[in-house]
Amino acid sequence: MAAQEPANYVVSPPLDDDGGVVFVPGLGGRTKFVDRWNEPGLEPVVRRAVWSEPMNVPSVDSRGAALASLVDRSGVADVVLVGHSMGALVCLEAAARLDGRVRGVVVMCQYPPHRTPVSPLAELPDRALAAELDAPPHIADTAALAEYARLWRSEYRLLNRYLESDPRPTLNAPIVAVGAKDDASSWSSESLDEWHSYTTRWLSVHMVAGGHQMVEELPSETLREWLSAFSG
Repeated sequence: MAAQEPANYVVSPPLDDDGGVVFVPGLGGRTKFVDRWNEPGLEPVVRRAVWSEPMNVPSVDSRGAALASLVDRSGVADVVLVGHSMGALVCLEAAARLDGRVRGVVVMCQYPPHRTPVSPLAELPDRALAAELDAPPHIADTAALAEYARLWRSEYRLLNRYLESDPRPTLNAPIVAVGAKDDASSWSSESLDEWHSYTTRWLSVHMVAGGHQMVEELPSETLREWLSAFSG
């Protein structure tokens, strides 16, 4: 019997020799909205990185290592990583391992690790946790909630462990940090400014309207404006 492939990121569409932009979602892994960023004729194509086994919950740094390994195996020499929420921390870990192969990193709705408080959500009961995460009815109102709540708690505990481990990777790539005005994880531009200690290059901070899920409504032209900064 063939050995089972280990859990990993699956990037779609696949990376090619021209390089690419890879979006890494946060907890929950929603990426359907990326289709809107890739309307016909728009460049560059934004690829989505989806974890191959949603119920398998590895650590943040393990996910970063897995993403870096995928990019390395692809042979791509020029990549931009875009991460939302916990996905931003995954991008930080991946970019640190890829070094000069990363042209830039966009972090959205995520303070730098040393400014992110440990989350109390891991200790909430199922329904309270679902309400905090704005879980859709097909999860929150069915028997599936218990399993999803277990998954969410596991992810928050791993996130807390990462934050408590005092990680301080420094990138040789510029960072664009994006905050949302109604998001507890990114509303302070002063805190976002502290992403400067994670790069030897430049940092650009932007604030947009909305809450933590603002990424799902983000106009394609706004994202591409941020990406264009890495070409200058």
